[in-house]
Amino acid sequence: MSCIVRTVIRIAIGILFVYSGYVKAIDPVGSAIKFGEYFEAFGTHFLVSGSLIFGVLLAMVELITGLCFLFGLHIRLASLVSVLFMTFMTGLTFVLALTNLVQDCGCFGDAIKLTNWQTFYKNLIIDPFVVYIFVERKKYRQIVTPKTEWATLAMMVVATAGLALFCYRHLPLIDFIAYKVGVNIPEAMTVPENAPVDEYEAGKYIYEKNGEQQTFTIDNLPDSTWIFVDAPKPKLLKKGYVAPAHDFSISSPEGNIHENIFATGGYAIFITAVDITKMKTGKLAQMNEIAGYAAQNGVNCIMLSGSSDQTNEVYARENGLNCPVYFTDATILKSMVRANPGMILLKDNTILKKWNYNDFPSIDELKQLMALPPKTVIANHYKYYNTINHVIIGLIALLFVLFSVTSLRKRKI
Repeated sequence: MSCIVRTVIRIAIGILFVYSGYVKAIDPVGSAIKFGEYFEAFGTHFLVSGSLIFGVLLAMVELITGLCFLFGLHIRLASLVSVLFMTFMTGLTFVLALTNLVQDCGCFGDAIKLTNWQTFYKNLIIDPFVVYIFVERKKYRQIVTPKTEWATLAMMVVATAGLALFCYRHLPLIDFIAYKVGVNIPEAMTVPENAPVDEYEAGKYIYEKNGEQQTFTIDNLPDSTWIFVDAPKPKLLKKGYVAPAHDFSISSPEGNIHENIFATGGYAIFITAVDITKMKTGKLAQMNEIAGYAAQNGVNCIMLSGSSDQTNEVYARENGLNCPVYFTDATILKSMVRANPGMILLKDNTILKKWNYNDFPSIDELKQLMALPPKTVIANHYKYYNTINHVIIGLIALLFVLFSVTSLRKRKI
């Protein structure tokens, strides 16, 4: 029975670590953004430039540790890593729960959002199982030769690093953010009728009389002999509905213009630049070619930049950009496309396709896409990325079965 318990706990913790590491590895830019938030919050600004490296390393450690648990390899090493990892994370999430320096710890990337207290409690639940594996680590049998174990570990390192590099150079295999393919942006900005709203406790007001302070509600205010002192901000009791793209906007020096752009409808191309001054300049010629084709065919092509209006104007003039450049908050642009620059094709304000700058389409590819029904373009996009995900998950499942069978045979021997 104890053998079954050890195996079940090992597999369960393995699946948890694999999931947590996988959702980070397929979105290395998102992981880098989260590390940047941590470094800024804790005053370690000198580490911000290494956010991408830290994000990829964290994803690799979690994913490889989880795979080792899942396959039954290097249990002693994996159990030590997991105990050290969870000890650090439990302490960190406790500090975050108390201080709220970072709103979301990012333990599951953008896949699952938890409050800091929820994350801390989640870690408290996981900790005993991780400690159990560590205490029982010597009772787990070695199912393959040491040479095979190390060879498998080396392949896992290469594979996880390759996965992160692929998603960095292209796009995340799974898009968990608000601006994924198939989303209609104006609809994602809208709060539905009868949607839940924020609920606050009854407003309280502090008044003073004869050196004594008392708290009153709006329905029970004192007479004029009392002097008003303060009105503390009401405590939020229940969070209401928040539109996925509630903070999206496009602005020019004259003001917000996204409503005018959305009213145009039809096909549109958004070229995104989180920081226009750090944009990959090798794509300028191709962007201008696309913008020129769009202008000739009645397609609205604009650039959304997180830089200031003055910076955008200077850069556009000096580099001869063929499309107007408008301001959109850099945080939103990081969510829209994990690239600088990136590109989005829309039809009637619905996102049909997104590209990393490494994959910008040719004019012929754009023509082919716009010749297809929008639903087909969206379906083809998800078919491509889902296929890659299914292949990866299938390989993990196959290796899990192979090592499990090997383990069972080892016990019989």
